[in-house]
Amino acid sequence: MIVRALMFAGASTAAATLVAACGADTSEPTNGPAARPVHSANCSPVSYGRPGRPRFLIVNNYSYQGPHKAHGVQAAQAIKMVLADRGWRAGPYTIGLQACEETSARTGQPSAEKCRRNARAFAQDRSVLGVVGPLSSYCAASMLPTLNRAPDGPLADISGSNTYVGLTRAAAGTAPGEPKRYFPTGRRSYARLAPTDDVQGAADALVARHLGLRRAYVLDDRSPYGTALAGAFRSAANRLGVGVVGTAQLSLAAHDYRALARRVDAAHPTVVFVAGDLGTAGPRLIAQLTAVLGPRVRLIGGDAFTPAPLVEAAGARVDGMVLSIGVVPTTNLPPNGRRFAAEFQNRYAQRPCCYSVHDAQATELMLDAVAKAGANRARVSRYLIGARVRNGLLGDFQIDRNGDTTLNTIGIYQIRAGRLHFEQAITPPSELLNRP
Repeated sequence: MIVRALMFAGASTAAATLVAACGADTSEPTNGPAARPVHSANCSPVSYGRPGRPRFLIVNNYSYQGPHKAHGVQAAQAIKMVLADRGWRAGPYTIGLQACEETSARTGQPSAEKCRRNARAFAQDRSVLGVVGPLSSYCAASMLPTLNRAPDGPLADISGSNTYVGLTRAAAGTAPGEPKRYFPTGRRSYARLAPTDDVQGAADALVARHLGLRRAYVLDDRSPYGTALAGAFRSAANRLGVGVVGTAQLSLAAHDYRALARRVDAAHPTVVFVAGDLGTAGPRLIAQLTAVLGPRVRLIGGDAFTPAPLVEAAGARVDGMVLSIGVVPTTNLPPNGRRFAAEFQNRYAQRPCCYSVHDAQATELMLDAVAKAGANRARVSRYLIGARVRNGLLGDFQIDRNGDTTLNTIGIYQIRAGRLHFEQAITPPSELLNRP
């Protein structure tokens, strides 16, 4: 999504194997000057678990303040676990970590200007061999052109959480010029491990059909994320025999959605699908929809919703709302993922949440690429695109030629008694995804 609020999910990490056609290139000497830290007020000091200073850096661009602060802390913990397990090395190269902020202190949301400044700092610091992150697709869109033009690059970027389709592919709801605008050199340098929003929309349509909800009203927030997600739901719903009886776009500046709720009610839907990153407007919208529509109409929301604000706003009326996200609970992870989750809990006294496992897996991939590419920026990017992972934290998968993961499983959750409960994992069939 564009600004990703997160809910509940699992994590993992262990030995993932990057399968590459060529062997490691270690022609660049392992000895050399110590890494020069990224000098930015947005970035932490360098983390490094060995004596002395590292030869190179990877940076984690994430949200460490505002509503997603807890997720940022867990992402950093997961990345450091991977680095520690690898002895803070990628092949013969010692690697340090810097964590850099993407969120505005004023709004609590990702800042395009801060993301652009970070990208410029990363690109100009030749000690940086790769970026893990950012959290939000909105931030990725601001960073990618600069990273792609980096000296000695492109500079590789791999995110565990970005889902906006237009970052890697043109599709219904994406903006003109996407994704070409993000790769001005003509070479792909970005990969992601979260299923894209066309997968999520199709999964939500499958949920509606499974629940016998054949009359859908679709709302979106006019953002690229919301528009693309709503379009994916509509397309899959039509193929599945779920009729779309109405659509509307939301104004996030509205203070009252009761008139909209009455318009939705007049179409006699059995399900309302809400797509978009609605921020503080989301709980108010859900509260007023449930007050007007009552229990006979089910609500399905994308991964921009978190349950606590909804429960606070709508109380028991929100029970039964379905929420989707591209992660599953830790108990549903493959063996290496479950082992990582257990180790994470042992170290930090909590289960890894949300996209922590994806960020750990992204770090594994980045370190493997650095080791095989001889610590060369341009080659690191080339190793990421098309990489294959066997027995990884998320299972077996490949990064395709666009930079997307072949893992397309969506976790479906339901709010019951004010808490989020995992219902099922859905992998939509390819015919619902409208992909070439």
